[in-house]
Amino acid sequence: MDLKSFLRENNSLPENRRVYISPCFREGDGAAEWELRAVTEEEYRRAAENAGDKWAALCVLATVKPDLQDKRLWESYGTANAEDTLKEMLYPGEYLWLLEEVKVLNGFAERRAVWKEQAKN
Repeated sequence: MDLKSFLRENNSLPENRRVYISPCFREGDGAAEWELRAVTEEEYRRAAENAGDKWAALCVLATVKPDLQDKRLWESYGTANAEDTLKEMLYPGEYLWLLEEVKVLNGFAERRAVWKEQAKN
């Protein structure tokens, strides 16, 4: 095994993913795309440290577009933070869809598949 493979300069997160989460948000003639990114464990740990809902914290951290940290968005939805804004923006099914996309991008889905396979054996 070559240690070079594990050095930081050879480590890359998955590319950002563009997804459609809700038909409620329009851009031009179609639904507006959301852009999601993978996060590191350290980023997630810091964000989730004081969060009431750790999954919402992960979704906020992973969402590039729309910018959930933009206070104009908070004002528009009458909320005081990004997590609450996200929950106000989406219907329950849409929120779950976003969460699933974020989980897949951040490796949770693959881990779940491994657990299922281990449970069978």
